[in-house]
Amino acid sequence: MIRRNTKWLYLTLPYNATIGPISTLITLQIISLGGNALDIAYVISLGNLVLIPSSIFWGYTADRISRRKQIITSFSGTALSLFLLSYSRNVQMIALGYSLLIFSSTASTTPFNLLVMESASKKEWGALFSRYSFLSSIGTLIGLLISTFLVIYMRIFQIIFILAVIMAITAIISVKILPEPILTFERTAILHHKESFFTRLLHLPLMFLHLPNPHHFKLFKLSRLLRKPINYVPLLYIAIVIFYISSGIFNTVYPASLYVKGLDKSEALAVITMGMVFQIIGFRISEKLIKDKNETELAHKSLLLRGGSYFILGVSTLLFYGQLILILGLIFYPLAAGIAFAIYYSSSNTLIFKIVGERSQGKNLGVYSTVVGIALFLGSLLSGYITHYLSYGIDFITAGILLFISSLIFRYLEEG
Repeated sequence: MIRRNTKWLYLTLPYNATIGPISTLITLQIISLGGNALDIAYVISLGNLVLIPSSIFWGYTADRISRRKQIITSFSGTALSLFLLSYSRNVQMIALGYSLLIFSSTASTTPFNLLVMESASKKEWGALFSRYSFLSSIGTLIGLLISTFLVIYMRIFQIIFILAVIMAITAIISVKILPEPILTFERTAILHHKESFFTRLLHLPLMFLHLPNPHHFKLFKLSRLLRKPINYVPLLYIAIVIFYISSGIFNTVYPASLYVKGLDKSEALAVITMGMVFQIIGFRISEKLIKDKNETELAHKSLLLRGGSYFILGVSTLLFYGQLILILGLIFYPLAAGIAFAIYYSSSNTLIFKIVGERSQGKNLGVYSTVVGIALFLGSLLSGYITHYLSYGIDFITAGILLFISSLIFRYLEEG
């Protein structure tokens, strides 16, 4: 008999409320401490670099130790990392605290997914994963709303301290309510169910069943890229890598640009919060679209929308200051980070799901996770240099152009 108690799902509300606004908060904190775009890029890039080994390490432990113990360990480590961040008064300490936060929070991603599958019968997985994803999104939204309000009256390190206390309480509660499932699955089970696969990659876009070797990357040889149909997989991977590089270039410094261009911290957080609201709406829309439309067509069009929004935000950042930045941010950032991202995510991950669901799952997923991890690191690092030596506007325009290129690749794939 499979355990039916799913009260533990509500732990995702406070958990995501604490970690959801952190990257925006530390970005604004670095600027407040006198840092610049390069400092922000170094901190975020270090965190993205940590993602790769932490995904490998915690992935393997998920097959070997109790789900319950790993999630409690994750919660406890996340709380300690947040306490460290709340006492960080220089960029070096923020970088250390953020990297530890990334390492700790990564630990819970796979066990949560497996716990969903182990808490219900297979026919109930779809509904339970939808509930899990919805609660996670609402938790992130709550964290952003709380931060947007508190930053009016408090300093950022004080807000992070409050989030740390919430996380510590969540860790204590988790000891009481997290179940020890009767039936357990290995990580490969995630690849056999679309909802589990989607949810896993939404929370963390890296997953290693096996470490790839250099031979696995031969699919990117020029001779393969120029021949149909064997160029489909490498071109799809390249299009997705370009997407993640573009996202890193834009997202790393966008909150800082709002503050530098005359918005106060609360207004900057309000723009990011609005993006999260539209992302929740966007996922509802994408569920319907994905049933009726071709995935490559949806990816192509959503990237045009996201790239166009980035381009407009880049031009506006070059030309305007103050309230116009706020107005345009409230219009185009939700389109890019909300609607366009949700549709792109659903369509591109459907394509990836079809690939890793075939033979050589470990090899395909290992290559995919490696190139995505490198793209995340490279994008965030490039953002600092582009912004520092050119401008925020040029940085966003660059991100937009990259998305247009990615969109063209999906258009090519759509045509055969």
